[in-house]
Amino acid sequence: TLSDLKTDSLKERHWKSILQKLNVHVSFSELTIGMLWDNGLLDKKKDVAEVLSVAQGEMAIEIFLNQVRDKWMKEELDLVLYQNRVRLIRGWDDLFNALDDHTGGLVLMRSSPYYRAVREFQEDGNLWEDRLTKLRAAFDAWIDVQRRWVYLEGIFFGSADIKAQLPAEWSRFKSVDGEFVSLMRRISSRPYAMEALNIENLQRTLERLQNLM
Repeated sequence: TLSDLKTDSLKERHWKSILQKLNVHVSFSELTIGMLWDNGLLDKKKDVAEVLSVAQGEMAIEIFLNQVRDKWMKEELDLVLYQNRVRLIRGWDDLFNALDDHTGGLVLMRSSPYYRAVREFQEDGNLWEDRLTKLRAAFDAWIDVQRRWVYLEGIFFGSADIKAQLPAEWSRFKSVDGEFVSLMRRISSRPYAMEALNIENLQRTLERLQNLM
């Protein structure tokens, strides 16, 4: 039992619970092994095992939340130079798979009693679920805007005749092009996934560009 108590999963809140069950009334910092023995640690093995089980369950939640945070705070977008004009995002499948895996994990986590027992987990879980949901919606629109832009850029800027043949359409695409290239240059200057959430009105901008193309 003593070796079981050496685990990193036991936090101060778990020790408080163990001490309560053993009827030990000292602070965690003053606790000694002798106090645990003297207060019947071996007789309360089952109670202590229950606290250990909770601690391990909570540790698994904590590890997952840390993985989500570490992944998305550092996630760099894969950019590739297009026509020597602008960098475009590639590697969409990996991006969407990672977003869906982590969002799904966060949703699933909500049903865990270990998650519901710790307010900090709920705050972190809600924060990251909200961020990743917004990021997924933005990238859903972004991939579509980028595909349309690549297609139309080849048509409108690929031939000098198009401007004369379709002046109104050319003018409209020129405006869209300016806005899209500006957006891509902004994200290229700080190419991190989370940086997208700092772009004001990003979702509205992308949806408007979708409608214009």
